[in-house]
Amino acid sequence: MATTINADTSAGLSLTSDTSGEIAFQSAGVTKAGVNTTGLTGDASQLTALNAANLSSGTLPDARFPATLPAVSGANLTGISSGGMTLLSTVATTSGTEVVAGSLTLTSYQSLMIYASDVGVTAGASLFRWKETGGTYSTIAYTNTTSSVPVYTVLNHNLITGVTGINPNSYTATNTAANQTLTAGSAGSGTNTGIDQATTSITFSTVAGQTFNRGQILIYGLK
Repeated sequence: MATTINADTSAGLSLTSDTSGEIAFQSAGVTKAGVNTTGLTGDASQLTALNAANLSSGTLPDARFPATLPAVSGANLTGISSGGMTLLSTVATTSGTEVVAGSLTLTSYQSLMIYASDVGVTAGASLFRWKETGGTYSTIAYTNTTSSVPVYTVLNHNLITGVTGINPNSYTATNTAANQTLTAGSAGSGTNTGIDQATTSITFSTVAGQTFNRGQILIYGLK
């Protein structure tokens, strides 16, 4: 039991006392709050305008504030882009005069990042180029004179505008892959409006038609 203070709707305020050391505050005979030997008791769901500064003490977690939040599934969320880079194709440049990255689906991508890594030809200097398969070629970078002097090229192509930023990098026979020298006059920008979100296949070759004999081309999509 507890000493009760009851705001009765018919009999008015009533007080029933005992020696329990506890107090119960009632409305129409129903206890809404109380005071016991450890502090306040009752449901605080109807309390409003609480000052956050006065809620800074206490021990968490408890039943109302668990230590960890429950797992939330995002399976039904829509309109959220994952972002980042997705590897769309890896093309070996180890044979043939043309290499093709086919079966591309670019409709959800804004840009392409092209990495030509260690791309070489059997002999002779020429321009390295690309196109939408069946379309018109545009230059990416120079190849070099022998298979021992390959091309390293980074190309950023916007699929919406067709603008291409090119940063080709080659190294001479006296350099190593970890210590490369920028090919003079080859860095810059251009356009190839033929390669867009509708493109499904891209072809790479050299202007002089040399045979590829080393390296690879990595194609990444950016959303």
